[in-house]
Amino acid sequence: MPESLALNKDSLLTRRELEILEYVTRGLSAKEVARHINISPRTVDRHVECARLKLRARNRTHMVACAVQAGLLRMEPACD
Repeated sequence: MPESLALNKDSLLTRRELEILEYVTRGLSAKEVARHINISPRTVDRHVECARLKLRARNRTHMVACAVQAGLLRMEPACD
């Protein structure tokens, strides 16, 4: 059985990490996110990596699942 995610104060995501994570859940690439918020794609990648490490996730998909499980994100229907 998977162990539940317990976040402490030190592992909370920054406002920017959460913002970028929301774009990731919509399926946007780092380049697309960068265009939306006027930063470089490399900076987006760095924020994604920091968020992934804080959530102790194995990859981007697992990161989103962990964020939802932790109550940091709500999933809404994505298909238009």
